[in-house]
Amino acid sequence: MTALAPLRSAPVLVALVLLAACQQPAEKQARAEGDPHAGLDLPPGHPAIDLSGAQGGVAAQPGASQHPPVLSLDGEGLRLIDPDSGATRPLSFGVPLDQLKLVAEKLKGRAEAGRAEECGAGPLAYLRWNDGLTLYALDGLFAGWALDETGAPLPQAKDGKTALRLTTISGVGIGSTRAELLDAYDAKIEQTTLGTEFNAAGLSGILDGTGGKARVTNLWSGVNCVFR
Repeated sequence: MTALAPLRSAPVLVALVLLAACQQPAEKQARAEGDPHAGLDLPPGHPAIDLSGAQGGVAAQPGASQHPPVLSLDGEGLRLIDPDSGATRPLSFGVPLDQLKLVAEKLKGRAEAGRAEECGAGPLAYLRWNDGLTLYALDGLFAGWALDETGAPLPQAKDGKTALRLTTISGVGIGSTRAELLDAYDAKIEQTTLGTEFNAAGLSGILDGTGGKARVTNLWSGVNCVFR
């Protein structure tokens, strides 16, 4: 009986080889077609987030989410939130710039692309939108983001309401008060050459004063062009 065991397993090995051979072209095809989810790590237990309803996306498939993901700020990059299920998906630092651009422009529309030559970490490629968000890439990889209060007025959503402002998953963004910041994070706040600066959970930013009602004017994380 023992001598026959290798012969019985042979069909299984052949099937595995054939399966791997079929999967490889599919993976290559997904990369060639610019799959917006390729190379993005999905948190355990979270389903894939459908991008078909996003700006510039294709028509949603039957059963797919009817709402595009919500983009939020994160100390390790950006995060996509499915508004229907609440599932989140990281768009982390280290993602290739072309992948970052594909996903971000699907959600936010076309970006102004450029290159900042005089930054502490060296020249940084950037993608910028008129709501104050800038994404930075170093050596072709997503490396940092910055958000300021100089953006254009927020557009009106289809239901007539003002579009949501960019915030962290805890709700902190431009205009948040110092009290709201401290309620969401164990932030370290100190006076620096930039003003009233804070650091919390991989985030940095500036407040326009020292009191409890002082408001956030700038937020950033990762590699940036911050001149002290």
